[in-house]
Amino acid sequence: MNVCAAPYSQPAVWIVRELVRLLVRIAVAVLIAIVIAEVRAVITGGDTTRTFQIVMLLLGAVYLLLAGTGTGSTASRMVNWGEITPGFGGTIFRGFRPKPEDRQLTPGAVFVGSGVACLAIGLFV
Repeated sequence: MNVCAAPYSQPAVWIVRELVRLLVRIAVAVLIAIVIAEVRAVITGGDTTRTFQIVMLLLGAVYLLLAGTGTGSTASRMVNWGEITPGFGGTIFRGFRPKPEDRQLTPGAVFVGSGVACLAIGLFV
């Protein structure tokens, strides 16, 4: 009688990997939006909370508009592969280039998640 541990499920590994990538990209997008909103609020002076809310709402709307650009856009290529500007001696970060048969994170999911998060921060802060 052969008693072995059950093999791991390949779809489960893909789901966890893509969810982590999705959450990291949403967190980065929201962090960028928060930094832009804070800088704008400090520069303009006045009611910084209200300025922060308005900028977060605007950036949330921009992210939702970017969600409709589809898979072939420049935003799509940057979300999926994470290339960053060339630096001294080549690229700083080459990112992840999926094989054609691999499942990929859609840019629409990243932009929708980021847009909803920014809108929620803008409305409820």
